Formats: sequence, C-alpha cells, structure tokens
Amino acid sequence: MLGDLFSAGVVFLRACWPLLLTLCLAVLAPPLQARAVKTEHVTAELVAERSAVAPGDSLQIGLRLQHIPQWHTYWRNPGDSGLPTSIDWQLPAGARVDDIEWPAPRRLPIGPLVNYGYEGELLLPMRFTAPANAKPGTELRLVAQAQWLVCHDVCIPESATLELLLPVAGTGATPGSTPWTAQFEQAAAQRPQPLQGWNAALQRSGRDLLLTLEPSGAVPAALPPVEVFPFAEQLIETAVHELHATPRGYALKMRLLPDAAPPATLQGIVVAQGSAAPWGGAGPMAEFSAPLREVAAIQLPDGARRLDGQPTRALAVAPPPLAGLGLGLVLLLAFAGGVLLNLMPCVFPVLSIKLLSLAQQSAEPRALRTQALAYGAGVVASFLALAAALIGLQAAGSAVGWGFQLQEPGMVFLLALLFFAIGLNLMGVFEFGNLLPQRAASWRARRPAGDAFACGVLAVVAASPCTAPFMGAALGYALTQSPPMALAVFAALGLGMALPYMALTVAPGWRRRLPRPGAWMERLKQGLAFPMFATAVWLLWVLGQQAGVSAMARVLMTLVGVGLLLWLLRVGGLRGLPGKGAGVLALAALLAWSWPVEAPLATPGASAATAQAEGDWQPYDEQALQRYAAEGRPVFIDFTAAWCVSCQVNKRLVLNTDEARQAFQRANVVLVRADWTRRDATITQALARLGRNGVPVYVLLRPGREPMLLPEILSQNILREALATLQP
Repeated sequence: MLGDLFSAGVVFLRACWPLLLTLCLAVLAPPLQARAVKTEHVTAELVAERSAVAPGDSLQIGLRLQHIPQWHTYWRNPGDSGLPTSIDWQLPAGARVDDIEWPAPRRLPIGPLVNYGYEGELLLPMRFTAPANAKPGTELRLVAQAQWLVCHDVCIPESATLELLLPVAGTGATPGSTPWTAQFEQAAAQRPQPLQGWNAALQRSGRDLLLTLEPSGAVPAALPPVEVFPFAEQLIETAVHELHATPRGYALKMRLLPDAAPPATLQGIVVAQGSAAPWGGAGPMAEFSAPLREVAAIQLPDGARRLDGQPTRALAVAPPPLAGLGLGLVLLLAFAGGVLLNLMPCVFPVLSIKLLSLAQQSAEPRALRTQALAYGAGVVASFLALAAALIGLQAAGSAVGWGFQLQEPGMVFLLALLFFAIGLNLMGVFEFGNLLPQRAASWRARRPAGDAFACGVLAVVAASPCTAPFMGAALGYALTQSPPMALAVFAALGLGMALPYMALTVAPGWRRRLPRPGAWMERLKQGLAFPMFATAVWLLWVLGQQAGVSAMARVLMTLVGVGLLLWLLRVGGLRGLPGKGAGVLALAALLAWSWPVEAPLATPGASAATAQAEGDWQPYDEQALQRYAAEGRPVFIDFTAAWCVSCQVNKRLVLNTDEARQAFQRANVVLVRADWTRRDATITQALARLGRNGVPVYVLLRPGREPMLLPEILSQNILREALATLQP
C-alpha cells in the first residue's frame, strides 16, 4: 500500500514539477531579479510589474531612476537644452521591448530657459513581450545599456549597464506582484490617451502661435490650469507659455524659435494640473494633434483671462518691422540706411583715405569710372557675402545677428592687426607693394581697380560694427524673409553705402576746389594714420572685454613685433629672400603665440544675467523683466556691444550723462543693459522678438502697452519725448 502511494507521488511530481518550480520562483525570486547601479547623481535599476512571465505573454518592465535632490533628467523633448534618456537592449531571441511610455514631465526653469524633465523618483515604463518558445522554469536575461543626462548647475552624461532576470512561468500559473507593481499600476492610470471630445487647432502669425483646446460639447464649469508639451524639439521658445481660459475652453500663446519652420500639425501632450482633467478619463494627460492655420494677427477670444497666474511677458513682441510696407519701400529705406552709414565713425576714416588717394590721381574719366564701379562692386559683394554667411548660420541653428563676426575674438584680433598695419602704411613706415612679389606688384600697378575693390571690402569691414538710422528695421525685415528677398535688402544697403563715393569719383569737379598738390597731401595722409591707430586701440579694448587682459597684452606685444618687422623691411635689415622668409616665420610665430584661444565666449543659450551690474544699469534677465512688469514698473533696455561704435557714442553723449540719469530717476525707470559683445542666444532671441538683428537697439517697456523702439542715434530730446509717454 505504501509502495503504491509512493509510486503515485513520484508520478505526480514528475508531471507537475515545472508548475511547482515556477510557483516557487514567482514567490522567492523577485528580490534577486535585478541589481541597482548607483552613480554620483542617480540610482538606476530595471524593475518588472510582475514576478514572472509566460511564454509569448507580455508585461510591463521599467527603468527606475532615483535622482539626488535638485538634479533632473529629461523628457523625450528636453526643451531648450538637454538630452532624453535612451536605452539599448540585448534580449533573448524572439523577445521584444516597445518604446518608453513617457510619463508627464515638469517644466524646469533654468534662468531664461525652460526644460522638460523629471526630478526625484522616476519610472519609465515599457512593454516587454517574451519569446513564444521560452521554457517554463528557466529565466530570461534582459540587458540594457541606459544613458541619461543629469543636470543641476552643470550637466553630466551618465550611463549604466543593467540586468533583469525574468522567470518564465507555466501557462496555467499566475505570476505574483513585485514591490513596484503599484507604481506600474499608477503609471498605467496616467498613461496619455487621445484627446477625445475636444478640438485642437493652431493659429500662426509670424512667429506667434495660438493653440486653442475647445470641447465639442459644453465647456466644463471648472477649467484647471494645464501645461502643453510639444513632441517636436527646438520648435518653440519654451519660456513663452501664456495660458488663458476663454468662454470656449483654453487658449495658449506660444512663439516659434527664430530659425524654426512652422509645423503643418503640432503634436504633443496636454497635462492638467492639480485636479481632475476636464476632458474626462482617468488620467491627467492627453495627446493632441492641432492642424496649423495662417492668420493675419493672433487675437484672443473676448473674455479671455490669464489662467496660470503669471504676468504677461515683459518683453512683448513689437510689431514686425516694416510689416505693412511693400518690398520697394523697404529697399528704399535700406538704401537710405546705407547712405547714412558713410557718416558713421566706423567708415569715415576709411573713406577719407580713399578720397585722398583719389585726389592724387589723374582725372582720366574712363579710369575713374572703372574705379568707381570696382569700389561699388567690392561694397555690394561684401554685403552679400556677410548676408549669405548670416543666413547660413541662422539656418544651421546659430543665434547670430548683424556684427556676428566681431563676436569672435580671433576676428577682432586680425582686424586690430590690419588697422595697425594701415596706420603704419599711412605714416610711411612701409609700402604694401614692397611686401608683394614683383609679379604681383606689377599686376597691382596695372590694375588700380583691384585696389578700389579691396577698399570697398575694407569699408564694409569697418562698417560692420555700426548701425545707421533705417538700418535696424531693414535688417530685421530682411532676416525674416526668404533668402532672395534678404539678399536684395542687403544689396540695396550696399548700393546706398557705395553710391556717395562713386558719385564723387565720376564727378571730379570737387577736386578743383582743393589746394594744389603738395606737402599738405603727405601731411594729411600721415594724419589719417591716427584714426587707424585709434581704431586698433578700440579693437584691442573689445578683445579685452571678450578674452581678458592677458590676451590683450599678448596682442599688444604682437603689434610691437609687427612694427619692428616692417621697420626692418624698410631700412633693409631683412635683405634678400632668406631674410624676408625669416621675417615671415617670426610674424607667424607671433600670431600663433598671441591668438586669443582662451576667449570666454558665452555659449548658445547663456544668459547675459551672469554679467556684473554697471552702475545704475542691471544686466539683462528676462525673469527680472517679468517681475518688473508684474509690479507695473517701466524698463529701458540698452542692447549694446563693446564693438558697436554707435553704441559707445550714444552712451557717452546721452545715456551716461547726468541729465539722462535724472530723467530716468524721475520716471522711476529700471535701467537694463543687454551686452551682446560676446555671443548670447538669449539676447539674440530678444532682439528678434523686437524685429531687430543688430545693435544698438533701445526699447522702453511700458506696462500694459507695446514696447517703444527708439532710433539708433539718440539725443536728449528723443529720450525726453520717450519718457514723456509714461505719464498718464
């Protein structure tokens, strides 16, 4: 009898051991299935929804990240900066892991930027499907190479190799729960669903966007605040998120980035904050798809009110520059700006030198016309080249504007050397022709038009730090249009700059009024060297602002070396080809030694708010501007740069005077200086919102009213009239 019972027990165990083993694994294995990896800022591990999986069945697994306080990682669209978390899998044959089911992110303001990401404890769920031929009683080994960017004051890329061992259960077994089952259930309840019963639409006017979310039926009595997160990266200015409740639902004002192409359809998620979602369903998050429609102007529905408790952005969008004017009138204004550019302090010394050389030449009409055309071609070609470079850099995602080349310390260094060499040339220390090979020198002598073309190029190089009246609006208009229209505006600007000199060249009657040629011409030529030296000193000061005093000192020593080499060439101290070759090598060594490689340039997205306050002037900070707007205080912003000559003249003659300071104090105006000396994407975007692309720009922010743009050339009277508009 006992033998029969024993035999029956053995048969039963042989038949049921896989199921019994599976149940044991399901109960005992979960604490041992995964091992956490701890980095300096994040603890990461793979976790599972259930303790086992049946062959061919699926379950939720997830990457669990525990951030240390104040550090964060990023959503699928990280916002203004950052990178989303990614996972590369090594799976058993026949297994599959679907994409991450991203939970709702948070808006993470960082200075003037806003990122989308997560803090604290995070679970990134994914659906895992086991192979259909998996054997019960075995384990499936899942290996993940996880990578994330974790940020606080700095950003640090981190990674970890993680493993998860999933027991394979029999077909009839019911896997048990794990310590993370409740988290997976909560994530499933908050999983985004399509936005049903609501209509999403997107309007666009220029860079302004208005997203409307309206129910197809009755509007809920309570509309909780919501936040919108687009799926597309680098599309909108994430800091612009002005939520309004309307009689028909929600209206959200957003803004495209300056170089972003508008989408045919905006897709993303909308997340209800703090209470039940107004669109029904269990979760607060819903996916929407809003088709784009172009409109003449963005207008909120009547009865709209701010719902997020935030003030309207302090730096509102100015009307698009010259938006209502035709291309012909814009070209005319660009032409006028080019003409006035000749009167700017940047250009006048270069033109004076060229006019002096013209006064010394013969009056052969054909030669004069050729030189006039060559000079005009040099000016226009240089403007078109700058425009093409500017358009190309903006299309590639760089936040640059007019004068962008002077934001590079290397270019400032080379220009300082050039103007110093021109000054030495005017003083008679050397002649450019003596530095050229004989064949090149004779070719230059036979073709004076080449010198005229080069002078046109030099005039544009000297003009690039300046912005004349009408230029700011014309440039702002040009860079919001198609490339052919933008190039046409720049060509009109160049033609306007070239025409006065061309007119003097082909109408040489003015030369008859000059004294007879004589020693005065040589003295005047030498005197014009001093504006060139002053320009070199100013460029060195700019370099010091960008790269520090040590870089400026190295460049000064290089100027001494350049002067010495040129003097040796003149007195014959470097005779013959070997001597000249040694001089060239010494000059190259000086240039390499003094090149400003340690320039602390602001990276794209850096804020000018890190700059030091300058007397009564505060550094540019968009959060501070919003605070002043909420307080109802007017703000005067000086968009400036050390390399902008017009900016420095306006500071000296108007802004930094006691009269202006007292006028600002009487009007209770906050003074803000946006320094664009170094590349700064925040200031570039602020200029673009005002319809401008270069400096100087002066704007008076008036609470509850549109910003008031002042002319590029200031006077005390202009400033008084602007401040008078603040009075009720």
